[in-house]
Amino acid sequence: MAKKDEQKAKLNGNGSGKSRMKVFVAGFDMEGSDETMAEGFKAIRELAASISRSTILPPAFAPKPALATPKPEAGAAATVEEEEVEQPVQVEVEDVEVEDETEETANDGNGSGAKRAYNFKPPKFMDDLDFSKATKSLEDFMTEKGDPTDILDKYLVTVVWFKDFMGIEEVTVHHVYTAFDHAGWKAQIPVNPSSPLRDLKGKRHMLTREPGAEGYKANFKGIQTVEKMGATK
Repeated sequence: MAKKDEQKAKLNGNGSGKSRMKVFVAGFDMEGSDETMAEGFKAIRELAASISRSTILPPAFAPKPALATPKPEAGAAATVEEEEVEQPVQVEVEDVEVEDETEETANDGNGSGAKRAYNFKPPKFMDDLDFSKATKSLEDFMTEKGDPTDILDKYLVTVVWFKDFMGIEEVTVHHVYTAFDHAGWKAQIPVNPSSPLRDLKGKRHMLTREPGAEGYKANFKGIQTVEKMGATK
């Protein structure tokens, strides 16, 4: 009975006040009295709190390397699409003796679109032409040829007249303009004064013009046509 009371006293803390405990916490082995154990637990709690307050940095990760641009395989030939370039076509255009050609746009009122109007500067009057030297006047020669009313025929007769009676074979629009003005026919000059000379060359093939030349010459066909004018009247 006494033995049981002694054991009970030890359990209630009435014994020597010393106990032995082994506590394994985070690798710590503690042994001692109750007071020592209490102080140990306090130290463990403070250590745990200190660890929880500390910042644990995550392991650093290296950045992913940038993707390299794929290089073309060695020996691979680049394909270049070749476009067919149209070469400019050189067109021989007969030079026009008209200066300051101006294009104007006007409405004809019928809704059919715009019309083109051209303003041609008149040819130059040639002051150095002395018609008194002519062996026959242009007016008399034109009368012999029946006074043609067609402007192309009148231009052709004038060109032949310059050749036969003025000794000038290469005739420009300035020659014709000056001769018409002298004869009183200035009003008969067309709006485009050089067009009859071009038509006599390109359409009727009665005049010729050398490359780079300024004026026109009457060819065999043109001369024969003028000679027949007088014969048919």
